[in-house]
Amino acid sequence: MSALKYLLIDGHSVLFAWSTLRTLHQRKPQSAREQLIKRVQILHDSGKWKVTLVFDGKTRGSEPSRPHEMIIAYASEDETADSLIERTVGAFPHPDQICVVTNDRAEAQTVISLGAHTESAEWLEYEIESCQNQIESTLKSLPKKLPLTQFDFKRGH
Repeated sequence: MSALKYLLIDGHSVLFAWSTLRTLHQRKPQSAREQLIKRVQILHDSGKWKVTLVFDGKTRGSEPSRPHEMIIAYASEDETADSLIERTVGAFPHPDQICVVTNDRAEAQTVISLGAHTESAEWLEYEIESCQNQIESTLKSLPKKLPLTQFDFKRGH
């Protein structure tokens, strides 16, 4: 089995699973989506995962187009996020490298049958927290100031 590299997240499945985002989504759906994007960005930025966050909706197509950035995809009017996720997994040459995050059991069974792995929205919350803790720990272990002897100012290094 190949190592998992790609995290494909069913955005609305996570929004409705996390109570704070579910409550916010009832009042301000766009704000809830923005908070979810901000929370999962850390996983992508850590380099552990290449993250694609998929939403149902008529908001936009896919963004951004710059390399190495997290992809935010919106299903078109004639499809759902689930069908977009299934199509993505089905078209990928190594689906065993994909982890789909969803609390939708039917969706999970479909992507498993296509060769991907699945995790729950609760797992995603734990993964984000774990990543944040690891970053904080790394930052705390760095020296506050580097000694000047570490640099060779005459050579410009």
